[in-house]
Amino acid sequence: MSKKLILIVLSAFLGLNLGAQNKLLTVEDAVLKSRTTLAPERLSQLQWIPQSNLFSYVGKRQGNEVLITQNAVGLKRDTILTIEEFSFAFRNLETKSKGMGRFPFISWINPSSFRFMYSNAYYLFNLSNKSVKVLAIAPKDAENLDFDPASNRLAYTQYNNFFVNDDPNSNPRPANSDNGQIVNKFDEITKDGNPNISYGKAAHRNEFGITKGTFFSPNGNRIAFYKLMESMVSDYPLMNVKLNDTLGDKLSQPTLFENIKYPMAGNRSHQAKVMLYDFKKKRLLEVQTTGDEEQYYTNISWSPDEEYVYIAVVNRDQNEMKLQQFDATTGAFIRTLFTETHAKYVEPEKSMYFIGKDASKFIWFSERDGYNHMYLYNNKGEMLKQLTTGKMTVLDILATDPKGTQLFYQAVSENGLNKYVYKLDLKSGVSTVLNKLEGQHNGMVSEDGQFILEQLSSTSIPKRYLLLDQKGKEIAILFNSINPLREYKECTVKLFSIPSTDKQVALNCRMIYPPNFDSTKKYPVIVYVYGGPHAQMITNNWLGQADMWLYYMAQQGYITFTLDNRGSMNRGLEFENATFRNLGKVEVEDQLAGVSYLTKQKYVDTKRLGVYGWSFGGFMTTSLMTKTPDVYKVGVAGGAVIDWRMYEIMYTERYMDMPQTNPEGYHNADLTNFAKDLKGKLLLIHGTNDNVVLWQHTLTYLKKCVDEGVMVDYFVYPGHEHNVLGPDRVHLMKKITLYFKENL
Repeated sequence: MSKKLILIVLSAFLGLNLGAQNKLLTVEDAVLKSRTTLAPERLSQLQWIPQSNLFSYVGKRQGNEVLITQNAVGLKRDTILTIEEFSFAFRNLETKSKGMGRFPFISWINPSSFRFMYSNAYYLFNLSNKSVKVLAIAPKDAENLDFDPASNRLAYTQYNNFFVNDDPNSNPRPANSDNGQIVNKFDEITKDGNPNISYGKAAHRNEFGITKGTFFSPNGNRIAFYKLMESMVSDYPLMNVKLNDTLGDKLSQPTLFENIKYPMAGNRSHQAKVMLYDFKKKRLLEVQTTGDEEQYYTNISWSPDEEYVYIAVVNRDQNEMKLQQFDATTGAFIRTLFTETHAKYVEPEKSMYFIGKDASKFIWFSERDGYNHMYLYNNKGEMLKQLTTGKMTVLDILATDPKGTQLFYQAVSENGLNKYVYKLDLKSGVSTVLNKLEGQHNGMVSEDGQFILEQLSSTSIPKRYLLLDQKGKEIAILFNSINPLREYKECTVKLFSIPSTDKQVALNCRMIYPPNFDSTKKYPVIVYVYGGPHAQMITNNWLGQADMWLYYMAQQGYITFTLDNRGSMNRGLEFENATFRNLGKVEVEDQLAGVSYLTKQKYVDTKRLGVYGWSFGGFMTTSLMTKTPDVYKVGVAGGAVIDWRMYEIMYTERYMDMPQTNPEGYHNADLTNFAKDLKGKLLLIHGTNDNVVLWQHTLTYLKKCVDEGVMVDYFVYPGHEHNVLGPDRVHLMKKITLYFKENL
């Protein structure tokens, strides 16, 4: 090929490439495609198959889904099932089903069979003859389903009572048989459920790591579950603004109200108990806990032999935790293994981890030395040794090998930006990071502990899947995702840190610059803020973990900026609890350190700073707009906490104590006290059915603005809860976008 022709071809290619990169995102793209076509491609449902060195994932062939297996030894790959074959087998069982166009989430039992859930029923798929069998079916209105793979038992709640299929071998028929009625034999374990008493539901408003209300024993012979008593908690009515089918497109007349139980800070809290049910003896027991009726029962664990139940009991002040042991046969208290206290708060979030079937030792997570680490105890409560140390936050345990000598876990680096997979030798206590490349690593360990599937992402790597041996040696790159935004105008994403105003800590920041950034020009800045506990906005992940809307706004000519202030997670206990009893003080100071950095950049238009956040971020946005009224020109606060006295007990009292014991802290955090100082344009947004941050917060603030003669903007989303989801989210983000464009 001649040099001239090469130049022509190269010029044509570059022209096509540049043209392809001239596209701009739309709000619809940023909202509706951020987790689909504009997200990095992934190996869907990647997982290990027990009793083998095989792993599986869902791929595509000619546009249709297929189930693929691959062997870690030799990397041989096979397509073992098509969606057409799966759907045909399912239709043969569920004769009224239209089949499926996608695989439901599957869980492997062995190389020849897997389980899946569909429409409140659990099924078994047999690969050898491509058939489907029903394992358990719950009623259509059942909630809080919990399936135990060891026993094939299914537990659920219905009308606040607790049910379980006591005989998992009762040959259930398809859900659409008998006119859709359930034909499994389910025992109604409790019968006194009512609006004030419920069973089998998550307690304590999902704090302390609680995500569910039922806990099967290791072999499925027993089950523990919560009993929640709420008669002492005031009813709180939520306006149920929903379309009424009988009225066509009209709203129900008059509007309906639904009561929920909402325990506000400083008031009466609900009371909980832990119940035990023995399937063989058909016996229901109450665990014999003692102490304050309003204490919290968290991190429920079973011993491997099913003889004991362990509960982390936290007092209402949340400054003391007792790990207690109970007899699973009688419910009787046996001993307190140990007690943890802290001047500010304790927050156990991980259940005991027993290595294999050894009931004599367990691992416990604690922040007692300033960072979340693992400690090895015996079952008498004596600490044997601390397993991990250093300025890193251990997140969770992935697995142990069959011999119980090697433990795999994930931890976050000191600066909070990177997450790694480690292997711990339990005898020597030596931890080894398996892959040192900076970024966010997530690992899955094979059953024999010989191989690790690792997913990696960073600001430069959209998503990469690796196969490693147990020493961390790379065996293969299984999949490398390409940039999903390659056809769009590119915005530079920068991660960096700045010192806090008091120079005590480094604060992580993320900046997204507009395309073709020109440092000689002046740009408006939108600050996206959250700032509260149990959240981290910035990591070394794709786009720096930024929401796609922030990238869209950068394409629209704004610099978008985010700072993780003290109070956010994965930076150690002192970093998080620096806000104790004074929410909105240190956080605002740290956000102003970010503003100080911005004002020193010649390309920042300091007269055009905007701020936006939701929930705690809404609290922060309103705080910044009123406590520092000359800094930000425009703010958008969604689902904002305005007065912490109106927020739930479990969360608020951990970080603020009670209003009765910390009146000054609550007063300083009550944003109605600063409404009179608002100077910029502020838009408040709330969902009418918000059961987390009650609509009352925004309405209270609006009333104060009216009383003070302060102009403020307001928009409400009827029928939405704490966030605006579904198709209406496009409307929400268009509303926010337009507000910044019109005012910033």
